[in-house]
Amino acid sequence: MAIPVGRPRFEPADRLPLYGARVAAFAGYAAALLTGVALVGPVLDDDEAPAVSPSPPEPQLVQARSGDTVASLAAGGGVSVARLLALNPDLGPLGPEPGETVRVR
Repeated sequence: MAIPVGRPRFEPADRLPLYGARVAAFAGYAAALLTGVALVGPVLDDDEAPAVSPSPPEPQLVQARSGDTVASLAAGGGVSVARLLALNPDLGPLGPEPGETVRVR
């Protein structure tokens, strides 16, 4: 008895499940593609007015009092010392003078 070499040969009746699986895979891919287009299409529609970006919040200013330090002003405003110094680049290394206006936010 000889051992067959190469690809096995299928009869036409044996190929029917293979074709059915290919058709089902194509139909599933097409359904997924159409669903994606239906969901994303309205988002890409340019007929609506463009979104308006919110305006920046109003700055919060504090009058420095005697004994205030950079750290105490930052803690009172709920920001870090680095953020407070970034908002007030002209602030001296010894802290604000009494009566000086400091931006906290």
